[in-house]
Amino acid sequence: MRVVETVRIERSAEEVWSVIADLDTHTTWRPSVREFRQVSDGPLGVGSRIREVLDWRGREIVIDDVVTAFEPPHRFGIRGGWKAADFEVEFRLAPDGDGTNATMDWPLYPKSLLLKVAAPFMGGAMRRATKKELELLKAYVERGPEAATPE
Repeated sequence: MRVVETVRIERSAEEVWSVIADLDTHTTWRPSVREFRQVSDGPLGVGSRIREVLDWRGREIVIDDVVTAFEPPHRFGIRGGWKAADFEVEFRLAPDGDGTNATMDWPLYPKSLLLKVAAPFMGGAMRRATKKELELLKAYVERGPEAATPE
């Protein structure tokens, strides 16, 4: 299963990148993310490790991610997984006039039998959640952190 969504943000790719590459901001504009922090030494880049804690349907999921793409200000990718599934998430930024098209592309690879059975029915919910994250990213970049607080 794969979800790809795009939103236009009325800011430069550099301004959008500064938010995406600031791991501390992810808990503001990604509602299911409770923690998103680098746990490896050195500057953030390909090979860096990130600890991600998600609230997914009332469950806490702890994921150890690795950065797979880090190309300022165009591409930021991570790969991670837990017992039920593996995934990749890639944020791509494409300048478009005075703004930026921000795309979130993330395939999910179910591993558990339950998730393999449920995955075909989860597409709509995953698309809605991804669209919401991108709309909150847009609000954060264009109007500030307070505008990106989920309701």
